[in-house]
Amino acid sequence: MRFASPVGLRTIRDVSTPLDMTNDMRNKPLRGRPSGFGNPWLQLALSVLCVFVSELLLKRGATDVAEPDSAFSWTGINGLASPLVWWAILLIIASFISWLYVLRYIPITIAFPLSRVVDILVPLGCWIFLRELISPLRWCGIALVVIGLALVAKPVAQIEERL
Repeated sequence: MRFASPVGLRTIRDVSTPLDMTNDMRNKPLRGRPSGFGNPWLQLALSVLCVFVSELLLKRGATDVAEPDSAFSWTGINGLASPLVWWAILLIIASFISWLYVLRYIPITIAFPLSRVVDILVPLGCWIFLRELISPLRWCGIALVVIGLALVAKPVAQIEERL
């Protein structure tokens, strides 16, 4: 790779990565990379799924035990009386553990934007399963998130191809 100086006086070659190393990376699979259930991409999907399901369970559980006349209703603490809320808490813990595993193998600059697919799944899940309405403006927001994910996912697919 060559870099030209802004004034064009001279050209500098980047020698930080030997040319042989880039060819080796293309031709050899990544050694020591976890596969199966330990695949970081699978764990990322599992983390997102856990967050998605936990959000639906939290909403359903909090709604089922809501007591607006209670003195502490403004805190939401009465939601802890619902078994669905406790299942959601377990899923949040599972998601956290999975997320920590993901961060060991995938750069956060890639993993975090991809994990935001949950911002699409939760409204869609609430629309489908909980019969909540989604305004046209919110649909536009969801579309923007989809576009953003597509922009992030394309370079990730190219990186994954090289590995």
